[in-house]
Amino acid sequence: MKSPSLLLLAVLAAAPLAAQRSRTVVIVPGKLTEVITDTMGTAYEVPYPPARVFSALVAVFDELKIPADVKDSAGGRVESKVFYRRGDLAGKQISTYLSCGEGITGPYADSYRVYMTAMATVAPKGEHGSTIRTVFLAGAVNVADGARQPMACETTGRLEIRLHKLLVQRAAGL
Repeated sequence: MKSPSLLLLAVLAAAPLAAQRSRTVVIVPGKLTEVITDTMGTAYEVPYPPARVFSALVAVFDELKIPADVKDSAGGRVESKVFYRRGDLAGKQISTYLSCGEGITGPYADSYRVYMTAMATVAPKGEHGSTIRTVFLAGAVNVADGARQPMACETTGRLEIRLHKLLVQRAAGL
């Protein structure tokens, strides 16, 4: 017979697991599997408190014309559902931000329909700072050739850097 204290210990150990946030999992055309987004992205430190950084992050998504479908201030999360663009994103050619391969007419990212999702999380860092982690995922589809499979795109890192720079400027009040 198991002791009641072991049973109580098992219940207490399981309680924090049930209280954890749910993980964001997305499927983007061109990716063969589901992607768990909180395992991706590089963390960057920002010298401002999380509430200020979160407000700046929402404004930056708007400035870059990236839909912010989820704005979770308690979880420090801003994310878009999968959306598509063709030709440009945030005022520049998509190939500035994504590599989807090239053909004889140039980068596929600039001529194919590109499905993408962007997510950013803000977490406290130290007494008055924050950490931001941004994830940008995409896949391209040649809509002129309906039978062709979507292809994966890889980020160049430029959108994440631009987002981070704009975020710091906004948070600083510039």
